[in-house]
Amino acid sequence: MTDGLLRAWATGWLQRALACSLALVAIWAQAEHPPTAPDASDAMVTQVERWVPAAEATPSIGPPGKDAAGQWQSVDLPQAVQRNPTTRAAVNLPVPTVWYRTACPVPEAQETLALYLPRVSGGPLQIWLRTNQATRQLLDNSPAWPSQWNQPIVLRLPSAASRQAGPCHLFLALPPRADGSYALSRLWMGPEPEIQGLWAARQRWVVTVPLAASTTLLMLGLFALAFWWRRRQDTAYLYFGLASLAWWFRNLHYGIELPQDLDALRWFWWATDASMTWVMLLVYLFSLRFAARGFPLVERMLLGFALLVSAASMPILPWALDTPLLLHAANTLVALGVTLLIAWSAWRGSRELRVLAVALCICLGLGVHDLALLQLRMSPESLYLMPYAMMLVLGAFLYAVNRRYIGALEHAEGAAAELADRLAEQQRALRANFALLAEVENERVRLAERQRLTRDMHDGLGAMLVSSLGQIEQGRLSQGEMAQVLRECLEDLRLTIDSMEPIDQDLTTLLATLRQRVGHRLAQGGITLHWHMDDLPPLPWLDAPAALHVLRIVQEALANVVKHSGARNVTLSATQGAETGVCVQIQDDGRGLQARSDGHQGRGLGHIEERARQLGGRARIFLGDRGGTVVQLWLPLQGPPPTAEGFRHSRWPTA
Repeated sequence: MTDGLLRAWATGWLQRALACSLALVAIWAQAEHPPTAPDASDAMVTQVERWVPAAEATPSIGPPGKDAAGQWQSVDLPQAVQRNPTTRAAVNLPVPTVWYRTACPVPEAQETLALYLPRVSGGPLQIWLRTNQATRQLLDNSPAWPSQWNQPIVLRLPSAASRQAGPCHLFLALPPRADGSYALSRLWMGPEPEIQGLWAARQRWVVTVPLAASTTLLMLGLFALAFWWRRRQDTAYLYFGLASLAWWFRNLHYGIELPQDLDALRWFWWATDASMTWVMLLVYLFSLRFAARGFPLVERMLLGFALLVSAASMPILPWALDTPLLLHAANTLVALGVTLLIAWSAWRGSRELRVLAVALCICLGLGVHDLALLQLRMSPESLYLMPYAMMLVLGAFLYAVNRRYIGALEHAEGAAAELADRLAEQQRALRANFALLAEVENERVRLAERQRLTRDMHDGLGAMLVSSLGQIEQGRLSQGEMAQVLRECLEDLRLTIDSMEPIDQDLTTLLATLRQRVGHRLAQGGITLHWHMDDLPPLPWLDAPAALHVLRIVQEALANVVKHSGARNVTLSATQGAETGVCVQIQDDGRGLQARSDGHQGRGLGHIEERARQLGGRARIFLGDRGGTVVQLWLPLQGPPPTAEGFRHSRWPTA
């Protein structure tokens, strides 16, 4: 990867890390200081009155009247009453309703007021309005009570036209469930547009953003599972994908409508709370994939812990009502130990593990924050921050994927560069070997050609000279015969030289060269040479040795015409057969072939047939229809390769 691309990747990662950090800072600030509209401080109510009933007072259905036994006591908001340890046997014990009262502002003409509460927990909220003339209920949140624990409440108040003159009060009733614990945040009353803005901002942070983050994480988790499906050995993607699925299920209660049935609601909360343990297990298994060494015992203990707490927190057990807080507390303790183990491993581990360790430490702090909020040890107006914790794990995952991707690219580029160097070295070696082989081949060709020339001159010219020398020494040759022998030796030498000329595998060119050599000799003998050549195709096998064989066959036939036939005309022709080969024919009008007394043919004719076999063809010698002798030489179009003895086998018909 080039330096520019590496810098681009690093810049992108830093931008993502900065954006994630800024988002966490904003979420933390939102959790501790919820947003307010520019004029919302005037609409904030921080002090209300709480009804303290007398010991002998009978609980009332509506707001306490003027004659009710008890008194109103001024209290500050937010209010949080911690729960007491309670078992399932205490669920049906009567718990008195908690009443709060505050003055209701008088709206201006044509103005609509609204009431906004960031969080009310403990029981279904009821809101009543009392004027001098009547008391009426404005809200009974019992149907939406299972989702009231986190979602803000907004209520439009009656307009000025629907009220009568005089003071009015708003009553907030909290019928606590089971153990009597509850929490009430500050409330805002003011013009409806401003109040709706506060509610929308809160709704965005507690519902919309967590669900959007969970959905985004789910998509990346599915991508990780798809990647793992192709690379089963890389289990880090498997654990991250499963953790994303579990986290998406864990965060469903932030946005969906919860069951109204009490038993169904308990089972839903059990699945939601237990899924947090499984999320923790999968996240730690994912993180440990980046450790320098494995921790199989720790992984088995985490799996056993997840199974144990899932079974021990089932709603069918008698202590089930207290298990959510105990479960989260146990998760926090286990998370503390495993996070410290990962941080210790990351001290000398990979950079990915160090980033994961930092993310897990921050997530642990967010979990402690949410546990304190769940135990009502913090302001109920704070936000639950765990829905945003996986954003840190997501950032660490993206960083790890980024590191692995860049590392894979760098490794691939290094391997490619190394292969390129090796290839260049091999190419240089091959070029050197090719040059050496070419030199060896050239030397072999030169040696073969030298040997061929030596053999041809020894068998042809040398034999003729030796034979002639013996006859001269014995006085058998006259001067004229001696001159004839020398001319034949000279022609044989020229024939050998002609066979070495480049003819581009063209038989016509080869025969034309021979025509020029022997034409004058035929003319001296009173013989007219007739020339008939078809348009012949190239013969791929017609190299220098094969050309010499063809020349000597034709020369031998023409020499016989001059010496023995007594002919006046000789025809040299070459035609292409019916896709079988080329036929070279020498025909004269002389006396014809004369049989020998011993029944054998002459040595020259035997040489013709032998040379034809070496060419992979066949020679035929017979009498013509009108007298004279015909010598036919059949040559293949595609000659077979030489055999071990240097001969080609004939494949041509005898006829």
